[in-house]
Amino acid sequence: MRSIITALIFTTALSLIGCTKGGTLTRANGDQYTITSTASSKQMVPAIDTTSGGTFTGFYDEQLNILTFTLSWTDLWRTNKDTITSVNFYGPAGAKENGTLVRSLPFVSTNNEANANFGLAGLDGFTMSEKKSFLAGAYYFTINTKKYPNGIIRGQLTATKQ
Repeated sequence: MRSIITALIFTTALSLIGCTKGGTLTRANGDQYTITSTASSKQMVPAIDTTSGGTFTGFYDEQLNILTFTLSWTDLWRTNKDTITSVNFYGPAGAKENGTLVRSLPFVSTNNEANANFGLAGLDGFTMSEKKSFLAGAYYFTINTKKYPNGIIRGQLTATKQ
């Protein structure tokens, strides 16, 4: 019994010492950006003749390399139901040209009008070279469906430093 109590006291002491040697917490000091876009089928290259639209509202922390965002979409289809299959990011490209696929976020929804929250971080975050083009406004996103696998709406992303 005495050896069990001694072992518990020793373990507790080591735990307390170990907890105090972790260092101090520091705040992330990187630049932070608001990311926005208004999307439509008319921005697709080539353009699609629908009234589909959407918005992208997000926040990007450059030091942590974390992008969190909300996508909203309206009127993606009228009579023939479709299914959203993914949200894709492309770049670098201007508003009138197509870029290379950079990230694809699989996502399934049969809602004609809705919104959803997403995030890119860790291994899915941007590389150093991608980050530069992304913050310069050379990236765009698409919402892709079964009938429109290359995108039904597109929006050029704008980064505004806070």
